[in-house]
Amino acid sequence: MTAAQFPSGWQTVSQQEDIEAFCVGPAHGEDDAPRGTVLLLQEIFGVNQAMRHIATKLSEKGFRVVCADVFGHLERRVDLGYSEADRQRGFALLQAFNPETALNHCNAVAEWARHLPGANGKLAVVGFCIGGLLALKYAARFHCDAAVSFYGVRVHEHLKELRTIESPLQYHVGEDDTHILPEHVRAVESVVSGMPNATVYTYKGAQHGFFNSLREEAFNREAFLAADHRMLELLTERLR
Repeated sequence: MTAAQFPSGWQTVSQQEDIEAFCVGPAHGEDDAPRGTVLLLQEIFGVNQAMRHIATKLSEKGFRVVCADVFGHLERRVDLGYSEADRQRGFALLQAFNPETALNHCNAVAEWARHLPGANGKLAVVGFCIGGLLALKYAARFHCDAAVSFYGVRVHEHLKELRTIESPLQYHVGEDDTHILPEHVRAVESVVSGMPNATVYTYKGAQHGFFNSLREEAFNREAFLAADHRMLELLTERLR
């Protein structure tokens, strides 16, 4: 299998544990050099249009992308929009899901992707919202070459794990994020200040979800461009 033949769409990772992942690979016509893998971890809205869009954009930069089905142990292939009803459903799934099961499933996806033909064995984990927290917890527990968290929630409750991360780490958060209070950001910054491998980036005027171009009420183009540039620099450095 060449880089251009990376699996596309929903793939079964483990039939025994009923684990799936949504995959997007480099465009056809790309060279066949071994490539790094990005493990993409969703918001509470599932592997929805926004996550698939981000995965596609990363694949256009030459990365193999696997979106873990974080809520898959509760309900497979959750795909929500941003209506009030969908928000409530997403929050209900968030309250019901098992983080430990989700992390183990994420690692199963990562190991499966890391060892596919054409992979170079390198892996970065990138997550958003609850996926942003899971990205950090993943980096604390499993081997990865980089971790990027976009407005990861509840990180201040997991500072002990945060301190153990050895891979290069970025944490991106908007200054107007009402889901992550300023004191919570300061707590993360205090820990990260003693970690030479980690950086917290804050964005003036940016809200929760600022990276999501499909959420018009939250998308902040200036913050998006800055954060995207920083993420891509790290991924290129660590995965190539």
